[in-house]
Amino acid sequence: MMGPFATAVSAGCLEALRWLLWLVAVLLVLLVVVQAVRGDDAAQPEKLLIMAAMAAAFGWLCSFVAGRLIAAQR
Repeated sequence: MMGPFATAVSAGCLEALRWLLWLVAVLLVLLVVVQAVRGDDAAQPEKLLIMAAMAAAFGWLCSFVAGRLIAAQR
């Protein structure tokens, strides 16, 4: 088991990573919208939306792991 300080740092880093991944997901969706409005012929919205979904899923996973770390420490 990790100590309380290491658990707090790990959980904090995972929570920060969660927000960064969710921000990436939002920005990718925004990019798809902007490309659709502009009529960009070279746009690949399917790939961008898959990457956005993966970023959101990994963000959720980071949140889940952080919660499990905190719960295991109690």
